Amino acid sequence: MFTLSDRKFQSIVDMAMAKMPDELKSCLKEIDVVVSDIAEKSDLLGTDLQNEIDLLSLLERIPKSNTYQPDSVLRGQLTIFKMAIENICVDEEEVTSAISITLLEELGYQPSL
Repeated sequence: MFTLSDRKFQSIVDMAMAKMPDELKSCLKEIDVVVSDIAEKSDLLGTDLQNEIDLLSLLERIPKSNTYQPDSVLRGQLTIFKMAIENICVDEEEVTSAISITLLEELGYQPSL
């Protein structure tokens, strides 16, 4: 396990988002990317995971069909769980790679946000 300061971890997340392919950057216009220490037990619902430390990220979307006012600002949220990422890494380079992969997987598998 490798730990970073909250500030450094956020900086790596920001850099990873800036380096994403353009087609995935457009997904970021409709979601907020936040960092949290660790998942809640309720975040594990619908997964095969037993421990909060095993959940690396959580994408929560608000379907466009459920927005009631066309001018409302309803955004989805992608949460990156800092302690879970650090738990699987041994150095900063691995943390950077894990964050990049997590972002690509979460956004890449979504048909459109």
